[in-house]
Amino acid sequence: MAEAVAGWLVCPLIRIVVDKAKACAADRIRWLNGGVPDALHQLDRSLTELRAVAGAVERSRGARGGLDRWLLQLKDAVYEADDVVDEFEYRRLLLLQPDGGKVGRARSSLVKIGKQLVGADESLNRLKGVVEKLDSVMASSGRLMQAAGLEASWSGELSGGHRLTWDGPVTGSLLEDGDVFGRDAERKDLVSWLVATDQRTAAIPVAAIMGHGGMGKTTLARVLFHDDSVKAAFDLVMWVCPAATYHKVELVKQILQSAEVQVPDDMKNFDWLQRRLKEAVSSRRFLLVLDNVWNKEGMDEYMWSEVLAPLRCGQPGSKIMVTTRKKIVANLLNASKQVMLDGLPFADVWSLFTRIAFSNDSAAKHPALQAIGEQLVPKLKGLPLAAKVVGGMLKSTRNISKWKRISEMEMYDNVSSTLELCYRNLQEHLQPCFAICSIFPKNWPFKRDKLVKIWMALDFIRPADGKKPEDVGKEYFDQLVERSFFHERKEGRQNYYYIHDLMHDLAESVSRIDCARVESVEEKHIPRTVRHLSVASDAVMHLKGRCELKRLRTFIILKDSSSCLSQMPDDILKELKCVRVLGLDGCDMVALSDKIGQLMHLRYLALCKTITILPQSVTKLFLLQTLIIPKRCHLEAFPKDMQNLKYLRHLDMDRASTSKVVGIGKMIHLQGSIEFHVKREKGHTLEDLYDMNDLRRKLHIKNLDVVSSKQEARKAGLIKKQGIKVLELEWNSTGKIMPSVDAEVLEGLEPHPHVEEIRIRRYHGNTSPCWLGMSFKKDNTLRLLKSLYLTNCRKWEVLPPLGQLPCLKVLHLKEMCSVKQIGSEFHGTNSIAFPCLTDLLFDDMLQLVEWTEEEKNIDVFPKLHKLSLLNCPKLVKVPPLSPSVRKVTVKNTGFVSHMKLSFSSSSQAFNAALETCSSSILTDGFLRKQQVESIVVLALKRCEDVKFKDFQALTSLKKLQISHSDITDEQLGTCLRCLQSLTSLEIDNCSNIKYLPHIENPSGLTTLHVRQCPELSSLHSLPNFVTLESILIENCSKLTVESFPSDFSSLDSLRKLSIMSCTKLESLPSDFPSSLQVLDLIGCKPALLNQLQLKVGSEWDKVAYVPIKRIH
Repeated sequence: MAEAVAGWLVCPLIRIVVDKAKACAADRIRWLNGGVPDALHQLDRSLTELRAVAGAVERSRGARGGLDRWLLQLKDAVYEADDVVDEFEYRRLLLLQPDGGKVGRARSSLVKIGKQLVGADESLNRLKGVVEKLDSVMASSGRLMQAAGLEASWSGELSGGHRLTWDGPVTGSLLEDGDVFGRDAERKDLVSWLVATDQRTAAIPVAAIMGHGGMGKTTLARVLFHDDSVKAAFDLVMWVCPAATYHKVELVKQILQSAEVQVPDDMKNFDWLQRRLKEAVSSRRFLLVLDNVWNKEGMDEYMWSEVLAPLRCGQPGSKIMVTTRKKIVANLLNASKQVMLDGLPFADVWSLFTRIAFSNDSAAKHPALQAIGEQLVPKLKGLPLAAKVVGGMLKSTRNISKWKRISEMEMYDNVSSTLELCYRNLQEHLQPCFAICSIFPKNWPFKRDKLVKIWMALDFIRPADGKKPEDVGKEYFDQLVERSFFHERKEGRQNYYYIHDLMHDLAESVSRIDCARVESVEEKHIPRTVRHLSVASDAVMHLKGRCELKRLRTFIILKDSSSCLSQMPDDILKELKCVRVLGLDGCDMVALSDKIGQLMHLRYLALCKTITILPQSVTKLFLLQTLIIPKRCHLEAFPKDMQNLKYLRHLDMDRASTSKVVGIGKMIHLQGSIEFHVKREKGHTLEDLYDMNDLRRKLHIKNLDVVSSKQEARKAGLIKKQGIKVLELEWNSTGKIMPSVDAEVLEGLEPHPHVEEIRIRRYHGNTSPCWLGMSFKKDNTLRLLKSLYLTNCRKWEVLPPLGQLPCLKVLHLKEMCSVKQIGSEFHGTNSIAFPCLTDLLFDDMLQLVEWTEEEKNIDVFPKLHKLSLLNCPKLVKVPPLSPSVRKVTVKNTGFVSHMKLSFSSSSQAFNAALETCSSSILTDGFLRKQQVESIVVLALKRCEDVKFKDFQALTSLKKLQISHSDITDEQLGTCLRCLQSLTSLEIDNCSNIKYLPHIENPSGLTTLHVRQCPELSSLHSLPNFVTLESILIENCSKLTVESFPSDFSSLDSLRKLSIMSCTKLESLPSDFPSSLQVLDLIGCKPALLNQLQLKVGSEWDKVAYVPIKRIH
């Protein structure tokens, strides 16, 4: 792979510094000393001229020699310029602190501050020195350019060159993992191998999928992993992508986590892990996929045998499948089946290429492009990855000349060259965004938002009018995903992104001048040009003398499984003078050194989960944008003056802990979710929230009983906060209750119309706020509200017309103790009430008496799926269920004390299962006729006064369960005569049942279970039920041999008979049905069981022919 000796592009860096210099020069405080703006303007001019020259150099080809050295000198000077401009901004912020001088009072004060600002001219002198360096670099450029035959282009492009410009952001959809082209023979072969049930062997059979990088090994493994026949063959499927730093403890942990076994993060006991793995796979047929395994040092056959030893406890048929580039890995794992992947044939590569390059379009619609593509695809040498990446590069344009240029480039000798071509043709701002990822190990699980915050801290993201840098960064990331530089993988509820091995090799190559990764203490010397470094925790102490720490802009400590770093050395921390990104995730320190406050350029700080103490000096990190405190951290307290961090945009931590940050309202750029506790103290009033208009996701405001008026509530400025998606408003249950005041306060807390979820808890007012109804201007409608939770609002009497909220999906009303009636005021006046509601809950509404049906011609709850009515003891009137309902739960209400109803649908029918303690629910109007007719399972528990004649409406009933009932033999007979579709009958704890009723023309009953019926003594009517296949009689103490019919053998459909705990059964019927396959006799008369267990005597002779007998 051809590599740029000078590292990644310097032009984007120049652009960043130019933008900063212009902003710095425009600040009015800068003008207090004439030399500062003059020097900044000179810096601007110098950098602008140099950018044109650098653009030509960076796009040149061939022998470079002195040009590369020139680029490195330029880059050093640009970085130094950036540091100096940063210092001016830091000093300005320092002066704005309470103890740094008060700005804006009088001109004399301003002059004094101006002198302080330049710090005895030190920063100004540095700035002038940088300008001189740049002038010197510029002076030497002409000779070098002339020698190389280059001309500067003010557009930043090489004159006559072939640098591509892209029409705009990439659009279209990603190639899903399931869209696989080719490999049909390999797939069929491996599916057969995987589903085959082998005899138990000493080791689990292993298959190895091998091939060069980019051949589609992982894709094939994923297809096999998700194949329906493969999934059906295994009880447990596990996917493990081993980390780059292989260690047996970490490998076993990964396997356990894939098997959904919880493992403590700090667990390092290999024996304990082995035992847990043995438990996880014992008596289960499993498939374990080990994806992308390398032959790392220490990964010998002995180590693999240790790691995989517990897997031998799996059931026969268990398999291991590994993907690897190295045949030696297959040999180490004793792979009995080895599949080598070669390049795909043209037709398959063409299909994959066109699927991406033309997206949802047809290649035939673009004959000229199709012809170019047909010439280009053979150059890809059958590599699926190359087809994806090149296709992704071309998908954003239909320009014929650009396609032709790409096709004619001499960069297709191998896959590495092809990938480099795709990288070089990324827009310049995307290149460092990808290249910086090389500091993370292979198979690193990236989170998009976290990576975007790192890009922001390093100034990789261009400002865009009207867009937040976070949103621009997400667009950058999506473009890289679209072009296959990342691929997405869902793990549980989380989405992670990974970089293919070959892509990672590319990132390492293009960034090797700028980035390095130290994975062990034996790592060799780090080039002085490196500015972005990651280091394993056990190697941190060995960095001194091997790396110029003062040049670093990124320093990330990665956790090493074999050791931990309990403290960041002060001498290292002090040297990180220019660092922008500091990741301490891999440490185990408890306290952060106060030397952290000396890192004036720091913009991104990620702490480890063991931190409990933050030093006061953290509040001096005025340029900090992101502070990450893991949720499992237990900080003792936040330092005072946290409000000094005015540039902080992301405080990523447990939301509840944000309430401890005094003066958080001063952090007006803060995004994410916060919890705010109102107090009558400075820094804790609602007015402190007024300027926090960049907040996103959730805002939880507590202690609202402290607020005394509508005007005070409005000072929170909630209506301006359009990024808030979830708003929770909470009063205290204690303290002085003033309904009228609370009503005014809630009125003043009107949210932005874009809020999607509102939670109101312990509100003491008795009226609804106007903004929650619909009696206000259309542009203020809560038109996007999806979820509303009203909890413990005990004085709220009348509900607003919530039925008019167009997007409401979830409505939960709990402990609304003053609501007595729900009617038309609830539904509103639209033709459709609650058009999108799917989930409705009424809980602990102790005074609710009636919920009336809308009398007007209004469609109510057309999409309701789930209804819960809980603890509403006075509720006696309810409207009929909506036909759309799929699940109903009713508990402790006035019309029924217990009811569960669930609906399911299949291609054949729409079925329901009902569990209730009142059969009147079938006829009182709550259930619609079609809903009653769809019931296939009915469970009656503790029912009284059952009207079994009403069961005629249950035309689809298949299964009836009656328990704890006073039902009589006659009533049971009436019931069975009404249920002509019944196939299963279960009777449990019914003390009045003495015999099974005699039924003429009974239904096709196949299953009969009778339990805990102490009076049952006769089964003589059993022969009437000729279709019976299974009978269970349990704990029926009066059952004897005389209870069975004389013609018991006539039940020639009976397959299974279970008699359990019937202690008076001394002998068996003389004639069992010949069809009987399974007989269970458990807990009956000991004498009878003893004889049967000895397999001798007359009783044994009666059942000896039954194939399966369980007797004990």
